Amino acid sequence: MNRYSIKMRASNKEEGHISGAEKMIPEEELQQYCSRLLERALRHSKGKPDFINLKIEAVNEEEIIHLPALAVTTVETESVSKGQQVVLDYLRKLNLGRAEEIMSVWSQSYAMRGAILLDADSLKRLEPDRERGIRATYMDMETEDEIKRSACGGKNHFNEALVLATKVVSHPNIVAELCISDDPDYVTGYIASKEFGYVRITTLKEMGSPHGGRIFLFRGNEKDKEDCISYLQKQKVLVHVDNVAER
Repeated sequence: MNRYSIKMRASNKEEGHISGAEKMIPEEELQQYCSRLLERALRHSKGKPDFINLKIEAVNEEEIIHLPALAVTTVETESVSKGQQVVLDYLRKLNLGRAEEIMSVWSQSYAMRGAILLDADSLKRLEPDRERGIRATYMDMETEDEIKRSACGGKNHFNEALVLATKVVSHPNIVAELCISDDPDYVTGYIASKEFGYVRITTLKEMGSPHGGRIFLFRGNEKDKEDCISYLQKQKVLVHVDNVAER
């Protein structure tokens, strides 16, 4: 089967980054998903773009790693402070002694296109370009459920976040990932790790806030860091999600 990677990025001069998405799909679905991603770029709640970029690349099947999706837990929280406390509790479950300081670094990622790569112990920022950050790319959902798959041309926060988190924490040197969406009308965020899976927290920011960002918590040496960055940015991954449901 011939596959293609599609990446969409939309921005305007006032808001900067508006929307981004990617798919890794069979050749026969290429045209319909290009149309869906263009529609998504043009109809985003953050505004109208004046720049839209579509990048399409052929993908060799043998380059793809197939992963099972992380187990999912949903924690209902009625306030931002309670949501943040849930994140702190899970960081402590990972025996991270500087959990409060990790939380304080999170806001530094809000204006970045990618994620902060943060040493889990020293809290040193490790990304080579601090403005761009580390962008986890080349990934998609793998499913036999045609309805679920066809819905993914539009925005599906849960599926897209689960795919990204599964890829990120599968690397042996990633301790955990923290994420808040930058969509103003979506306040759910998550913490993910190999130890406890993907934990959705229903309130991690105020409704209407455009702020959002992510941290990849890393533990390892310099060689490990270079391998990790290469994996996050270049390795092709399909995540199998058929048996996953929000709980």
